[in-house]
Amino acid sequence: MSKIAVIVDSSSYIPSELKNKYKIYEVPVPIIFNGKIKYDSDWKTLAKFYEDMNSNKEMPTTSQASPADILKTFETAKKDGYDSAIFITMSSGISGMHQNVINLANQFEGLDITVWDSKITVIAEGDQALLAADMAKQNKSLEEILAKLEILRDQSKVFFVVDDISHLKRTGRLSGGIAIVAGILSIKPILTFDSEGKIVAIGKERQMKRAWSWIEKQLADFVPSINFPKRITVVDANNTLIADEWADNAKKIKDVINIDRGIIGSLIGVHTGEKAVGVIVAPDWQYLAEH
Repeated sequence: MSKIAVIVDSSSYIPSELKNKYKIYEVPVPIIFNGKIKYDSDWKTLAKFYEDMNSNKEMPTTSQASPADILKTFETAKKDGYDSAIFITMSSGISGMHQNVINLANQFEGLDITVWDSKITVIAEGDQALLAADMAKQNKSLEEILAKLEILRDQSKVFFVVDDISHLKRTGRLSGGIAIVAGILSIKPILTFDSEGKIVAIGKERQMKRAWSWIEKQLADFVPSINFPKRITVVDANNTLIADEWADNAKKIKDVINIDRGIIGSLIGVHTGEKAVGVIVAPDWQYLAEH
């Protein structure tokens, strides 16, 4: 049985204790801030990042992880005794990183690397990595892991609301539903990832409370289609009070065995802007790993 490493990019926002527990390798993805390369770790708090972003005349952008950092991670996994790896990337619908990793993996010797498109980001991507790492720890085969990853990816759904759509437009990450949000001021656009992993607008409300009501109705329709115990995770871009309220409201949804909280860190926050809140519903990754 081959020894399988699990690698993610830093947009997954897996809590450090879980990364350490499952020995998940992480490749940092840079932020271009005032023409300088920075990373999530350069800001002590999310609040400080958004303060700097909002007060800056030149809005930050993001870049792809450097080939050197990716290859360094491959080399580290190889030296640690792994002969195979699964690299789970942020959605190919919002970044060219997936294809770049494929190109580098094809050239790397001594480590058989499978590149997996999460078709999503933040902790929804992270949960896929945690599932893979848990199964790898159990000495499951690559085929078994990929089969469970497909279930988790295909039965996951995210709804998120941004306070200001201009950031997604500015960075070119909004791919569909533009007509829904065009020319309307003071609205809260509701977005999702489509089947290709692209961000599309699917609704709009004028208040976060009404946005939750809209999302709650969508969840009521979607949750029964998940054939496993469910996990809901609420993530936010420095909007803790609203996100905590949404997480509390999610407790009323039937058949959900875990409700988690997570973050929209600075790397993804460049595109969403401050105050974004998202709801991820998916099969519980721990259940899938154990059954």
